[in-house]
Amino acid sequence: MQKLKVFTKKDCPKCPAAKSLGEEIKKEGKIEVEFYDVEQAEGLAEAQLYSVLATPTLVLCDSNEDENEIKSWRGEAPNHDEVISAASEN
Repeated sequence: MQKLKVFTKKDCPKCPAAKSLGEEIKKEGKIEVEFYDVEQAEGLAEAQLYSVLATPTLVLCDSNEDENEIKSWRGEAPNHDEVISAASEN
């Protein structure tokens, strides 16, 4: 199953939309969703793996053990259809 990683931080004005999108996709159950706060050690460590420099950032990863990046949206929250379309292409 593909995985969507949602990177946010507390004072980011665009992050609530990204979190909401992540929750919506998680409920659908077709893509696994993980949330990371880049102000926490675990979130920052994961963000470094994907060169996250802006919030919100959403990274769609393949289902391999390596979790390679398929597509990312940096500094913005994409719409639902963009994420689903990118997931279905891979």
